[in-house]
Amino acid sequence: MPIYSYGCRSCGASFSTLVRSDEQPQCPECASVDLERQLSLIAKPSSGAAADGPLCSMGDTPGPACGGCSAFAG
Repeated sequence: MPIYSYGCRSCGASFSTLVRSDEQPQCPECASVDLERQLSLIAKPSSGAAADGPLCSMGDTPGPACGGCSAFAG
Protein backbone atom coordinates (compact mmCIF):
# COMPACT_ATOMS: atom_id res chain seq x y z
CA MET A 1 0.00 0.00 0.00
CA PRO A 2 1.74 3.15 -1.18
CA ILE A 3 1.51 6.54 0.49
CA TYR A 4 0.54 9.28 -1.94
CA SER A 5 0.45 13.07 -1.57
CA TYR A 6 -2.61 14.92 -2.83
CA GLY A 7 -3.84 18.46 -3.33
CA CYS A 8 -7.57 19.06 -3.01
CA ARG A 9 -9.03 21.05 -5.90
CA SER A 10 -12.08 22.01 -3.82
CA CYS A 11 -10.50 23.54 -0.71
CA GLY A 12 -6.78 23.66 -1.51
CA ALA A 13 -5.69 21.38 1.33
CA SER A 14 -2.55 19.25 0.90
CA PHE A 15 -2.24 15.86 2.56
CA SER A 16 -0.65 12.42 2.32
CA THR A 17 -2.50 9.17 2.77
CA LEU A 18 -2.11 5.42 2.46
CA VAL A 19 -4.05 4.25 -0.61
CA ARG A 20 -5.21 0.75 -1.40
CA SER A 21 -5.87 -0.09 -5.05
CA ASP A 22 -9.63 -0.39 -4.49
CA GLU A 23 -10.05 2.85 -2.51
CA GLN A 24 -10.83 6.41 -3.60
CA PRO A 25 -9.06 8.85 -1.25
CA GLN A 26 -10.98 11.81 0.20
CA CYS A 27 -9.76 15.18 1.44
CA PRO A 28 -9.58 15.12 5.25
CA GLU A 29 -10.68 18.79 5.36
CA CYS A 30 -13.77 18.82 3.12
CA ALA A 31 -14.31 15.13 2.14
CA SER A 32 -14.02 15.97 -1.58
CA VAL A 33 -12.73 13.35 -4.01
CA ASP A 34 -11.69 16.02 -6.56
CA LEU A 35 -7.99 15.50 -5.87
CA GLU A 36 -4.76 15.92 -7.77
CA ARG A 37 -1.96 13.48 -6.97
CA GLN A 38 1.26 15.38 -6.29
CA LEU A 39 4.82 14.42 -7.05
CA SER A 40 6.69 13.70 -3.87
CA LEU A 41 10.39 13.53 -3.13
CA ILE A 42 12.01 10.42 -1.78
CA ALA A 43 13.35 10.98 1.71
CA LYS A 44 17.11 11.34 1.95
CA PRO A 45 19.37 11.24 4.98
CA SER A 46 19.46 14.55 6.83
CA SER A 47 22.83 14.21 8.53
CA GLY A 48 26.08 12.29 8.34
CA ALA A 49 28.50 11.64 5.51
CA ALA A 50 25.88 9.92 3.36
CA ALA A 51 23.88 13.15 3.13
CA ASP A 52 26.82 15.24 1.92
CA GLY A 53 27.12 14.12 -1.70
CA PRO A 54 24.79 14.62 -4.67
CA LEU A 55 22.40 11.80 -5.52
CA CYS A 56 23.33 9.49 -8.36
CA SER A 57 21.02 9.84 -11.38
CA MET A 58 20.68 6.04 -11.44
CA GLY A 59 18.71 6.19 -8.17
CA ASP A 60 21.59 5.08 -6.00
CA THR A 61 22.42 6.60 -2.63
CA PRO A 62 24.67 9.69 -2.40
CA GLY A 63 27.85 9.47 -4.40
CA PRO A 64 29.33 10.86 -7.60
CA ALA A 65 26.55 12.12 -9.86
CA CYS A 66 26.99 9.07 -12.11
CA GLY A 67 30.27 7.72 -13.20
CA GLY A 68 31.13 6.14 -9.87
CA CYS A 69 27.94 4.76 -8.34
CA SER A 70 27.39 1.11 -7.57
CA ALA A 71 25.24 0.75 -10.70
CA PHE A 72 28.50 0.89 -12.70
CA ALA A 73 30.74 -0.96 -10.25
CA GLY A 74 32.16 -4.11 -11.65
